[in-house]
Amino acid sequence: MEGFTGGPVATVGYLVADRRGGSAVVFDAPQGTAAALVARAKEWATPIQYLITTHGHWDHVLDNAALVRLTGAKLGIHRDSEPLLTYPQLKMFGLEGAIEPSRPDFYLAGGRELVVGELRFQILECPGHCPGSVALYEAREQVVFVGDVLFAGAIGRTDFPGGDYDQLMESIHQKLLPLDDAVRVFPGHGPATTIGQERRTNPFLA
Repeated sequence: MEGFTGGPVATVGYLVADRRGGSAVVFDAPQGTAAALVARAKEWATPIQYLITTHGHWDHVLDNAALVRLTGAKLGIHRDSEPLLTYPQLKMFGLEGAIEPSRPDFYLAGGRELVVGELRFQILECPGHCPGSVALYEAREQVVFVGDVLFAGAIGRTDFPGGDYDQLMESIHQKLLPLDDAVRVFPGHGPATTIGQERRTNPFLA
């Protein structure tokens, strides 16, 4: 696993492979990361099978189309977040340019699994920061990729359109905090943490 940071708000995308020479998945494709993600996957000899969008906010999807074009990866997103793929978000945030369109090949839904080689990710629906936010949990490896739901010492913002603080807190308490303390948490911004660390020290979870 390796994180790749890109774009104006230091968004992190992750390349995850089951093993060298196996299969890989990318969780989010921030601006300017597609080429580096593809190059690393080639070094590992692990074709990128899927691109998973944890939620549809602009900073997580700017390189979606580029990555799909370079790899042929299948794009997955929750149905509730799909409208953001074509919404003019950059203008809403006062930024120039446009997001190159990308179209999902399949939809993510809670209770289902995403199988990538020997890895089996449980799809956890975690709305609140954004409609259709999801986290992907791999039980054997004890890792969870959470997008902007939970951060080291913080939680996702809820002041964007579609955000809901109570819903976000419910998502965290019902979907993430039941995981073991040792589970490593990889967020869409900032450093990795663990469920135990956030349970003990995150001021929003006290």
